Amino acid sequence: MISYEGRKTRLRPLRRDDMASSLRWRNDPEVREQVFGYRFPVTEQMEAKWYDSVLEDQSRSRVVFAIEVLDGDALIGFVQLLQIDWISRRCSFGITIGERRYQGQGLAADCMHLLFRYAFECLNLRKISLEVAVYNRAALNLYRKFGFTEEGVLKEHVFLEGVYHDVVVMRLLASEYATRVTNA
Repeated sequence: MISYEGRKTRLRPLRRDDMASSLRWRNDPEVREQVFGYRFPVTEQMEAKWYDSVLEDQSRSRVVFAIEVLDGDALIGFVQLLQIDWISRRCSFGITIGERRYQGQGLAADCMHLLFRYAFECLNLRKISLEVAVYNRAALNLYRKFGFTEEGVLKEHVFLEGVYHDVVVMRLLASEYATRVTNA
């Protein structure tokens, strides 16, 4: 099985037995709101259809990895490249650390290094984009430290708890990532 190991995490292909964890995360409002998740209850059948779509996907337009911690092999989340455009060599990025007890420990940064090396060096992509709500300050700080640059703001783009929030659009170019890794 293909997997990529960092200092703290391992990226591996998604497995059907991951479904119980992801179903719990998708129905956890605190986790869901950080990643612009589906706002309605997710049933086991709905989650099974999503798994089928990922496991059977031959479109080559997305890559989804499960994130495990090296110490104990616990499944803690998912990371993905979406909307891969092979002509323009760009994609969107998403990450979920669903197990709350593992949040804020540097695990997201560790697996992002793995995924971005894979994206830039193996897939030969040149640009990774993401969207993050302004209320998700931890994610904004992480992305900025990682070298992501703001490309714009979608004003009042997300509605949460009675308030509309702005969404920041960010990007990381392969050349910027290479410079960052070389200087690190």
